[in-house]
Amino acid sequence: MRRVFLLVLLLLFIPVSAHALEVSARSAVLIDADSGRVLYAKNAENRMYIASTTKIMTAYLALQKADTAEKVTIKKEHTLIEGTKVYFKEGDVLTVGELLTGTLLQSGNDAALALADHCGGDGGVEGFVKSMNDTARQLGMRNTSFANPHGLNDDNHYSTATDMAILARAAMANPAFAAIAGNKTGRVGEISVRNHNKMLWNYEGANGIKTGFTKLAGRCLVSSAERGGQTLIVVTLDAPSDWNDHTILLDYGYNNYPMKRLATSDAFICKLPVVSSGQSNVDVRVRDTLSLAMTDEESGFVRCEVELPRFVWAPLKEGDTIGTIRFTLNGKVIGQSELYAGADTPEAPLPKKPLIKRIFGIGFIA
Repeated sequence: MRRVFLLVLLLLFIPVSAHALEVSARSAVLIDADSGRVLYAKNAENRMYIASTTKIMTAYLALQKADTAEKVTIKKEHTLIEGTKVYFKEGDVLTVGELLTGTLLQSGNDAALALADHCGGDGGVEGFVKSMNDTARQLGMRNTSFANPHGLNDDNHYSTATDMAILARAAMANPAFAAIAGNKTGRVGEISVRNHNKMLWNYEGANGIKTGFTKLAGRCLVSSAERGGQTLIVVTLDAPSDWNDHTILLDYGYNNYPMKRLATSDAFICKLPVVSSGQSNVDVRVRDTLSLAMTDEESGFVRCEVELPRFVWAPLKEGDTIGTIRFTLNGKVIGQSELYAGADTPEAPLPKKPLIKRIFGIGFIA
């Protein structure tokens, strides 16, 4: 039999209104990067052209398929692509790392095409695009279709603000990707490039990730910022005032959804009875630190459940899992961690059985 302790009962939830926010984007979303929680959305499920924010997937996937030191020879077809370019020449030899810089900072369609061709193996660019779509499905991007690695307009090339936030969260969790996307300047061979993402200069804590523009897509921007250990991600699609939109949304997130600590790693919960041990009980502790971006009002509505057996049997080793702690908000799980034994609990030795010796018919205990 198991028991559930209701540790915290909370007040009625009164959300901070986001209706007063005015953003120019046709589609937008703000998420907490740690949890993936959506903090603001506007037409976030609408399928939209995404322009060069496509290159987030191109770079993310290339880092999985190739070492940054690998050499790539530029082909003539790479140089013929239209739109923004780094302006390579046929026969130039660059590393994957340099092409990633050209893709993410300069937004070079030639760099993205060369990456895709190299990392697509025998399938070339077509094989790479298939992998882009496979990866999108694996990440849970349910309304996304990639037709190319650079983002030039195509009827079969689209995504949503929600899906692009999912991608951005995954990409920025890769240290190699984040390091490149956060660079203000870089070099691609002998060419110096400057990151098109002005948020890196204009917003405190901005650390990524990618711009995009075509006439059909309009201005597209995916940005990330970190303050005090809290990372927020914003996606805007077809946003005439994208820099302003991102400033408004990031400020809204930090001002209204600060990180709230739910549980601290190794925190003591209670003592649990132990059977078949010289010790009567064992400390129960929390495995993980849990936090969530939430409003002050929401923090008063969090519910915490601790699930434990009535007792445990010895022996136990320190760290053995013996239960679960779970936090919910409005009926949805917002954090969960294992509970573990805080100390070794050895099994009690069995009592010695008396040894009966019989000598001349007289019994005694040795």
